[in-house]
Amino acid sequence: MDDIAREMGLSKKTIYLHYGSKKELVQKCIHHLFDLHFSNIKRIQDERGTPIEKIIKIYEYAVKHLIKVTPNFYFDLKRGYPETYQFYALQRGKIVFGIIKTLLKKGQRSGDIDPTINTQLFCEFHLINLDQVISHKTALMEYSLQDLLDNTIRVSLNGIIKRQ
Repeated sequence: MDDIAREMGLSKKTIYLHYGSKKELVQKCIHHLFDLHFSNIKRIQDERGTPIEKIIKIYEYAVKHLIKVTPNFYFDLKRGYPETYQFYALQRGKIVFGIIKTLLKKGQRSGDIDPTINTQLFCEFHLINLDQVISHKTALMEYSLQDLLDNTIRVSLNGIIKRQ
């Protein structure tokens, strides 16, 4: 709380007027972040474009935000706030297995994505990739956002696009 108070230019007493505990503050912050994420993803989904284009935009958005967060944040969240981490994991799953998988299926129905691709497995691999980016972020810091996108997401998506 000292770090938060100092960063925000507030006293801890002021923070505790609004939040009963550090746990509550962390929980509300994570909930707020996912509200923002789902709002931005909804905007991307509502835009014109193919399912592949929308998936790329969602991953671009995700990578931009992942780059801002340290691996310690995720480890501390998991260790110190297990209920909030469970919420985080559930929301992340909704994005990958709900939104991304739905777009993949839509791409299969439209003929843009190979219909033989197992979309569940594809999503599982990408969740593992995201976890690797998060946990090994320092090793990946030398690469630009564009390099990370091109060599993870776009390579995978190019492999499932149905060629005419």
